Formats: sequence, C-alpha cells, structure tokens
Amino acid sequence: MKDIRNLKKSFKVLAIDPSGYYKNKKATIGVAFCEWKEIGEHIIICKESLINLELSHFSIESEKDLETFYSYLETTLKTKGIDHVVIEDYILYGDKVGAQVWQQQPTSKTIGVIQHICNKYGVRNTLQIAAFVKRWSNKVLAWPTWGFLDKYKNTYKFNEYKTSDYKHAMDAFRHNFHFTLRENKMNQKKKIKEKVDL
Repeated sequence: MKDIRNLKKSFKVLAIDPSGYYKNKKATIGVAFCEWKEIGEHIIICKESLINLELSHFSIESEKDLETFYSYLETTLKTKGIDHVVIEDYILYGDKVGAQVWQQQPTSKTIGVIQHICNKYGVRNTLQIAAFVKRWSNKVLAWPTWGFLDKYKNTYKFNEYKTSDYKHAMDAFRHNFHFTLRENKMNQKKKIKEKVDL
C-alpha cells in the first residue's frame, strides 16, 4: 500500500461520485482527478496548488456502461500514479427505507467493485458520506480563500468546465477537496507532534 504521509512533489487523488445500473432510470458516475502540488512540508490547498484537474461523467444506462467505467478506473490506477481514491459512500437514510424495501442496491455493488479494483492495484481508498461535503457549495468554492470557481453568467466555471454541465463530477471534486484538506491538517498535526516529541 502507498503511504499518503510520504508525500513528494505532488499528491494525486481520484474522487468518485458512484452509481449503479438502474433499469428504470438514468444514472451518472462523476469523477474528479486532482494533482495537488506540495509546497514545503505540506500541501497548500487553493487553486494555485492544483497542478492538474480532470472532471469526467460516465452515463450509466447498461451493464456495459459500468464495464466501461471499471476499465477507465483500472487504466487510471495503472498509469497515473494515484495516491488515494475517495468514494462517496451510499447511505440508506431513515426516510428512504420504506421506498427501498426489497430493492436491490446497485450503487452499493458499484462501490464494492471500485474498492476491489483499488485493492488489486494497492491503492488506498476512503469512503466519505455526502453530508461531509455539503459545506463546499459552489459559492464557497468561489471564495477568494480557495478561488477554485469563477462566476460565469448564472452559474460557475472551473477552468474550462461549466459546473452546471458537470454536477456529479463537481460532487466528486468536493469529496476530493474535503479529503485532501483533512489529510493536510492531519499531516501537519503529526509533524508538530513529532517535533514536540524530539
């Protein structure tokens, strides 16, 4: 397994907003690949520290579409040197239980396959619930503090990506950003503790 504490020149995170194949409705998998630049002893989290960004959508209308996504994931893990994969977890909330009695859970199955592929290539993976990243709205991500988004007419743009066209991929980016921000803070606390213990 790769140790995310052993950061070198950059930190590559792939975040996924997953979905399964549903026979009666259209589904989409959103993906955000971010390569974060490490400055000094820690990652600076802002737009200037984002070396590379790729937002992708996968329309899931058949089992074959899922296979296409899994193939993309395997290729990405094999070729891009991903340090960590972050996956939005699938949670069955109390107010939805009745409507999903006796229903299969395709998204949960997709998450299992994603984790299996990550394990196959020795890439660490983390599940994050959607509630963790709700705070990172487009409006917040456009704040000068972060500077990721620019106002564009009645929506926002992230580099060449129009956020209204990449809803699921933007949700994946929120997970990517939240995870990297949290890991950065944890890494700094660890370094401070190590200095104190010396």
